Amino acid sequence: MIRVISDEAYKELEAAVGPDNVSRLPVVLDSYAFQPFENHESMPWCPSPVAVALPSTTEEVSEVIKACNRHGLKHKAFSTGWGMWCGPTTDNVVQIDLRRMNQIVEIDEKNQFAIVEPYVCGAQLQAEAMKVGLNTHIIGAGPNTSPLASATSMYGVGHDGIYMSYSARNVLGLEWVQPTGEVLRLGSPGSDKGWFSGDGPGPSLRGTMRGYTGALGGMGVFTKVALKLFNWPGPPQVKSSGTVVDLTSEIPENIGLYMCFFPNADKLADAYYDIGEAEIGYNSLKVATPAFMMVLAPHLFKKLKDTKNLSRMLGKTMGHLFLMLLAGTSKEDLAHQERVLEAIVDEHDGFILDQKNIPPLKSNFMMNFIRATLPALVFRIGGSFSTALGRNDSLDSQVTWGEAIADIKRGYASKGQIIDDMGDNPYFVPYESNMFAHCEVVYPYDHRNPRYLEGSNNITMDFIIGAVELCMEAGFGTLPPARKILSPLTSNYNYWQKKFSEAFDPDQGSDKGLYTDETEFDFSEIAPERVAKLERLVKERTWTELGPPE
Repeated sequence: MIRVISDEAYKELEAAVGPDNVSRLPVVLDSYAFQPFENHESMPWCPSPVAVALPSTTEEVSEVIKACNRHGLKHKAFSTGWGMWCGPTTDNVVQIDLRRMNQIVEIDEKNQFAIVEPYVCGAQLQAEAMKVGLNTHIIGAGPNTSPLASATSMYGVGHDGIYMSYSARNVLGLEWVQPTGEVLRLGSPGSDKGWFSGDGPGPSLRGTMRGYTGALGGMGVFTKVALKLFNWPGPPQVKSSGTVVDLTSEIPENIGLYMCFFPNADKLADAYYDIGEAEIGYNSLKVATPAFMMVLAPHLFKKLKDTKNLSRMLGKTMGHLFLMLLAGTSKEDLAHQERVLEAIVDEHDGFILDQKNIPPLKSNFMMNFIRATLPALVFRIGGSFSTALGRNDSLDSQVTWGEAIADIKRGYASKGQIIDDMGDNPYFVPYESNMFAHCEVVYPYDHRNPRYLEGSNNITMDFIIGAVELCMEAGFGTLPPARKILSPLTSNYNYWQKKFSEAFDPDQGSDKGLYTDETEFDFSEIAPERVAKLERLVKERTWTELGPPE
């Protein structure tokens, strides 16, 4: 790993951001390298950058990128920092830490949008938006994440998708420092017409800019974005005390939270469809009963896991449920939505647990649910967890995928390579009037356990194979070489990504390890039969020989 930057290059970074806002001290650099999630054999470490620069303006970001280009250095943006996606994937990378760009530039109450900088987190924007009767979409990763990052560069699904869709849908105007250092404004701000639109009047490159996933730091740096805001019928400030698992909140009379249980996955899916048709719901998340205990009481969960009858009841009998938060414009509106929800759940042989009848749960869960604070607690059970193969597809197919996930996980749990979560427990949220849903693998593990390291790449490959066997897209989280194998199923998307990358970044100055990299991989860590099986499945399911143009 190269960890030396020339004095000349370092002086140019100092000139761009000031000497107090750049560092090459090893102790500082290593602090950026500690990141969880899909590092596999290096878990939990990413490569260390050769320097860190902290710009405070778009102009300073541009100067940092230009300095990197002059000296053959790569750059990678870091906003609030949540996982290995924001870290370097190779050597010779300057980490651009955007924490000094932390302003909510504007909240336009009338037109319902906010302009934010990269280091604004979801909790900050939500708190300010609620003061004027609005709310913001927060992704499932939690309120500590950057709404700008998820909207421009990353995945973006959350509990509130039933009402607020997901991040790619909520992008309006934006400011983009390209890999060359040139500043480009997309949408209406590109014509100096305000920030109300991402597609005109002015240039629109939404698909190139982010597509389904975003470039994960591989296409320059985004310094401002306008995001849609949504109605918030609650008070300007919810009175709360305590933190996370010990939180208590004063619950508005026009908001309610409900657990809806069903006998099987098909009944649950049918109920979701009807709820979408009825146009009710503010937040919703499909979850397995054991998940609550796993995140809230991990030590108790480990004991329950070893009980035969109780674990069976929790994981099987009570395994198909979703949380539903209803928010009415008034107490009467909430009562109407409750009646609709009750009728739909009853029609599909389910039952409802109304949390207002369980005061500790109601006062704790409501704001935790609205603010998406609980998913990060999955770290508690084993020290880390992974999430992979997130797919956006029809709700019925996602239910099928959720069950396939559980079957694959059980095999690895039985070998001690992941922690058994006792149920069909992916991250599953509906959106687009519940006609579609997002479903991704979630599995906790102890990264200090060598058995996890033995199976980490294998389990990823098995998830990919499982998706292809069901004729489903493999989703995100694939190993870089799997892009080549899967390419024929997806119109050779990797070829087009490279073309976009070459056009916008001719010198390849951005760190593209998570965007276009197809580094040859030592498949000795993955059983050869898995690779052969995936290649055979792709060939069988490729309906036409659509190769990239010459």
